[in-house]
Amino acid sequence: MSEPIAQIPIENIYYLFCYAWDRFEEAQTAEVGRSASPDLPSLLAKVLLGGTRTLLRRGIDRGYLPHDEDLATVRGQIDLGQTIRLRSRQARRLCCHFDELSHDVLHNQILKASLLRLARASDLEPSIRHELKQAAQQLSDVSHIRLDAAVFSRVYLHRNISGYRLLMRVAELAFHSLLPTEGGTGFKFYDVLRDERKMAVIFEAFVRNFYRREQRTFAVEPLTLNWNAEQLSNAGDGQLPTMRVDVFLRSAERRIIVDTKYYVDALQSYRGAQTFHSGHLYQLFAYLRNAQGTGGTDRYDGMLLYPEARTRPDANYRIHGHSIRIATINLAQPWALIERRLLELIEPHADVVGA
Repeated sequence: MSEPIAQIPIENIYYLFCYAWDRFEEAQTAEVGRSASPDLPSLLAKVLLGGTRTLLRRGIDRGYLPHDEDLATVRGQIDLGQTIRLRSRQARRLCCHFDELSHDVLHNQILKASLLRLARASDLEPSIRHELKQAAQQLSDVSHIRLDAAVFSRVYLHRNISGYRLLMRVAELAFHSLLPTEGGTGFKFYDVLRDERKMAVIFEAFVRNFYRREQRTFAVEPLTLNWNAEQLSNAGDGQLPTMRVDVFLRSAERRIIVDTKYYVDALQSYRGAQTFHSGHLYQLFAYLRNAQGTGGTDRYDGMLLYPEARTRPDANYRIHGHSIRIATINLAQPWALIERRLLELIEPHADVVGA
């Protein structure tokens, strides 16, 4: 855990996550109430509340679940062994296996458990905790389950119930953001922005999905590189690793490799001087050199992109024929300016990447 990048407005944090989840359009239309949400716990609670109420108005999803019951008439498949045992006890019943439509499906169970878990968060106002409990009570025919990290990966949502996708993401974020209080009587939120490892993944996905959705000049594609190396010997175990590029933009004229870094400071101190992180530059340069070595005449350019925090570098270099830009994005400014900045960063100019 480290200090947070900046005092990012709650709306921007929410949009950042929703882009990373590729659910930005749903986020814009999510019902969170008219009152302001000054903190992340309140916002997550209101998104879950608004989404649950919308689902209840429309009718929550149902699925076919396996069911066993002893019946007087045939329904579904007969369990012969169990039916014979029933008859041996003079019971005129058939043991039947059948599927029955039920609201008690996993995504509804997660939704209910998340509402109740959030209702135990000490960071929330009592009125919001009360509303969360009320919403959970309306899911009366849904079972109580104990949430764990693995349960979210077991959810399968088909196209007709896409309205659950954002809610499952919000529920998962809320789960990982709640820590048990002393004594285990409730939960307390921790500042997710301090989790540098988690936020690095979110920041990378945010930048990639933003460029994929908000511009049409470049195709945003995966790019995995192998070292442009000739093996001379290898008597032991191990092999050269592959390189996975964070964000790769390709157009008819340009190729840009964007390497995102979620660091409090985009600079390092070396012998009293402020310099760019050498390891970050080495990594980006390795991407560029090995991408160029894959053949063809296309030139690859690069960008190191940081969230703006202690420093705000914006520098351009040409290194061994590759244009390299080191830039920051201020996540604390109004969202419209964030959008403008990200689009400007990939525009061709005389003194920037790809010129």
